[in-house]
Amino acid sequence: MALTLKLYQNRALTSLEKFLDAARLEGPSKAFEDNVDVGLVSDYKLMPGLPDIPYVCLRIPTGGGKTVMGAHIIQICGSSYLERQHPVVLWMVPTTQIKTQTIEAFRDHRHPYRQELDDAFGGQVAIFDVAEFTRIRPADLVTKVCVVISTVAALRVDKEEGRKVYEHHEDLEGHFTGSAAELQHLDKGKDGKAVASFANLLKLYGPLVIMDEAHNATTPLSYTVYERLGPKAVVELTATPDVSSSNVLVSVSAFELKAENMIKFPVILKEHNGEWQVAVSSAVARRKSLAKTALDEPEYIRPILLIQAENAKSEATVEEVKRHLVDTDGVDEKAIAIATGTQREIDGIDLFANDCPIEVIITKQALKEGWDCSFAYVFCSVAQVKSDKDIQQLLGRVLRMPYAVPRRQDAMSKAYAHVTTDTFGRAAGELTQSLINIGFNPMEAAAAIRKEKPPELALQGGQVGTPELPVSRVVLAKAPDFSKIPERDHERVLFVLDAEGPGGVVELKDELDFLTVEAIVSTVIGKEKKAAVAAEVERHQQATVAAKAPSERGVLFQVPRLYSVEQGELELVDRGAVSASFNWDLLSSPPDLTSFHFDESSMTFEVYLDDKMVQFQNVKDDVGTYLPGFAQDRTASDLIGWLDQEIREPSIKQPVLREWLRRAVTGLIEERGFSLSQLLKGQFILRRKLGEQLLLAKKNAYDKGFQQALFHDDLELVTSSEPDHAFTYPADMALYPATSYYAGSFKFKKHYYPFPGMLPWKTAKGDDAEEYLCAQAIELLDEVEFWVRNLVHITQFWMPTASQRTYPDFVARLKDGRLFVIEYKGGDRVSNDDSKEKRLIGELWAKKSGGKGVYLMAQKKDEQGRGLREQLLNAINKAP
Repeated sequence: MALTLKLYQNRALTSLEKFLDAARLEGPSKAFEDNVDVGLVSDYKLMPGLPDIPYVCLRIPTGGGKTVMGAHIIQICGSSYLERQHPVVLWMVPTTQIKTQTIEAFRDHRHPYRQELDDAFGGQVAIFDVAEFTRIRPADLVTKVCVVISTVAALRVDKEEGRKVYEHHEDLEGHFTGSAAELQHLDKGKDGKAVASFANLLKLYGPLVIMDEAHNATTPLSYTVYERLGPKAVVELTATPDVSSSNVLVSVSAFELKAENMIKFPVILKEHNGEWQVAVSSAVARRKSLAKTALDEPEYIRPILLIQAENAKSEATVEEVKRHLVDTDGVDEKAIAIATGTQREIDGIDLFANDCPIEVIITKQALKEGWDCSFAYVFCSVAQVKSDKDIQQLLGRVLRMPYAVPRRQDAMSKAYAHVTTDTFGRAAGELTQSLINIGFNPMEAAAAIRKEKPPELALQGGQVGTPELPVSRVVLAKAPDFSKIPERDHERVLFVLDAEGPGGVVELKDELDFLTVEAIVSTVIGKEKKAAVAAEVERHQQATVAAKAPSERGVLFQVPRLYSVEQGELELVDRGAVSASFNWDLLSSPPDLTSFHFDESSMTFEVYLDDKMVQFQNVKDDVGTYLPGFAQDRTASDLIGWLDQEIREPSIKQPVLREWLRRAVTGLIEERGFSLSQLLKGQFILRRKLGEQLLLAKKNAYDKGFQQALFHDDLELVTSSEPDHAFTYPADMALYPATSYYAGSFKFKKHYYPFPGMLPWKTAKGDDAEEYLCAQAIELLDEVEFWVRNLVHITQFWMPTASQRTYPDFVARLKDGRLFVIEYKGGDRVSNDDSKEKRLIGELWAKKSGGKGVYLMAQKKDEQGRGLREQLLNAINKAP
């Protein structure tokens, strides 16, 4: 049974599909610019040696299920760009160990990875280790999805194993029987003939390359490998992309993972100043407490404690830590496992099993690659914590949520870290940096590490309007000069001299002025040390801003939504809302295929897609080449059946859709003079065109039905701000689905969350971005109590249109209690049909709100010549 994809996985895959569709029409550079996530770098970087191929990266944080998305990536690339029903895939991983694990998973028909592949391709799947490439048969490549799994190193020509990939093999000669024209782009031997090598085989078929953990592969040598294999598309998957060389198309936030219950969040940090034994004993007590709490969970959970011991020459060695666990904390020796390079006591152990006794795992460095046990809840470091790779990996181990479902009890939804430190406040910064290094963005990481409150404060809780501001401590080699800092900051910084001097610790409270920050950083010598201290102070600044935000103070933010009244009951008005009498007859809307042409002389299809004329070279009929008679046996009914499977529309009954497709195919053959053979060779292009026409027919029908229902009184409409009916912004910032954050110099202090999400402040030319200027104008209005950058995400406030949900750019609460919804449109878009529809629905929402709602479609200058501030004030002051 196939897994249900998470919202963020569907979002990433949808973006990839849109990019590939656009790349087919306009090339990858323009497609990337039009489809990249807001806030990411939009300049497309060409693949060295292969400038024309789509080359993008999907950033999925640790624990986000990158591999399970692979089957869907293969299907999307095959049908949208490669135009192959059974694409050839080269799946590349960084290490032999991960290769072995990946092969085992894909060959196991019960494993979710394999089930996803089988479901996507009807079980027509073949998995090969790169070392087995001579076993690939010609028939495999045209009747099955062939996935070859390899390390990057195995394909490098400077390695012996790699050289085999580029050498002639008799077993592969059957693949190279095509015409000279078909083989001309392949590497030739001394005899001038194409070498029957695995590399040439890949180049012949133009594979899709999926690069897992891609941050390990953005090197000139890796690009040389790509060039030798001739891929048609490269998709990278990683939590930590190299943004200087990768084209990050989609960046999934850790908050999106939290919303889908993929990770535990936040991480509760307990710092221990003193003996390492105290940290271990405290972590053991935490694990015991969680184990007791876990008994009330529906599913079996046995919380596990991961302890990072020190190396042999240090005090807290693996042996000493184990001795302390047994002798002092009373942990059963059977409940302890050691996982180091020499002692591998968890290999082959099912840690999820009910009868598994293991409660504590002691390691020195990172656990083995691919280790994944979501029962890991508590992390303890007995060394002075630093954001090195071992800490990063071990911290990442305790983030995964058991069973990826919400936990009944709040304590079981969090992760826990116990660390030893000589300076309170430093560990939070180090762990925050560790989270950044494993894929969290800086704001997410800052919100993720929460220091444990003393019991008396935890019981009191925070009150609305009284934020508890963080206190940070930064170690300095000498006392800073605070003589020139602003007067107010003298109460916000305190330097405590070490007993031995001249260094000490500076304690930071509240938000600091630039001059104060400069006074602290200027005491440090050395570029790297300056950067480290500056980063610590910046984390303090961010944490302080975060604590003051309305969301962090528990302020409720609700927005009334639009409902229809049906038999006394309220029904939320969603996209495509129509009256009960609405009926859509697809058969009355035949597809327009007049632009579909086939040039016999050049063997090229010509077709308008999205109003753009595109040429498609005739696809070679591989099945006819290798399986004589097979292609000739296909009928028009087979083509219609395939189209019926590929083109789906939930609002249309399948017999109606099939008849619509039958009429389209019959019309092309009988009226336009196409042969069945031509249509079979152009089936992917035909599918694209018919899919486009189907969506157009639906949009036209629902536009009319929607207008009739909402604007001609077919439906009785109201808005409701009752708690059960109003939209509520979650106060937990972990559920604000931003993938990037505003990073400009202007400080937003009224934003509901600590920082506005996905709000670029500069254009590519260096000008102020228009939506940023709109946000600034909202911020500066005295009438605004607070506001939010409303994001395009299912968890955000939306309004319905005929074909989709529209997400206004900003929502503000005014000091008089009204809600102000603002949609910003650039001058080139404010008058188009899409904007007109959004304006109508927004104004309808405001009209039905009974004076509780205000709506404005803002622009840089309106028809009366008013600027943004004047437009906002006019909308607020206009009588309801």
